[in-house]
Amino acid sequence: MDHFFVNLIPNGYYDYEENEVLPAHELILRPLLLCAKECYVYGLKKDTELFQQCNDILSFTRNKYKLDLKKEVIKGYEQLWNATGWQRGSILIFLEPEKLKKLNIFTSCYDPSISENPNSGESAAAIRFCKDVVTKEKLVGLCFSASNGIEYMKVYAESDTLKELYECALVQALSSSSDSIYTPQKKRRKLPR
Repeated sequence: MDHFFVNLIPNGYYDYEENEVLPAHELILRPLLLCAKECYVYGLKKDTELFQQCNDILSFTRNKYKLDLKKEVIKGYEQLWNATGWQRGSILIFLEPEKLKKLNIFTSCYDPSISENPNSGESAAAIRFCKDVVTKEKLVGLCFSASNGIEYMKVYAESDTLKELYECALVQALSSSSDSIYTPQKKRRKLPR
């Protein structure tokens, strides 16, 4: 096992808008970014509306963009985190294992599991870079899906750390079936006037 994943929103709660504020932004992303050493965005194309919206918080470095963690990168930038369908590539957050453990972040996550196909939904370059940083710098790498937005996060770490984090996630994480954080939005019928 070189990774595991946790859902950031419960199974079945996929009917959200890309610019919508979600509980995961404050419960999961904010604490992670406050403790992060670095955060990178892969596969964001310059000729897109999303790039134009986020240009002031990004700086180009090699084949990716580095997020300026000294600035607000969540409020007003929800579409960056929620974007699906490869509108942007994978987002990587790196932090020290001890900082991640102290956050108890898994108490706001759902249904930890191990993926049979770890590269599915990710840019291959992002996964290679993530594994390289994890190995060389002994950090935890968190990967947010290029194809599924904020639905889940993959966790990469060295073997012993990864095993400890996975066991922690299994104990702390919520079950989608007993969720109390997200409530399905009621669709209102549009009636003729």
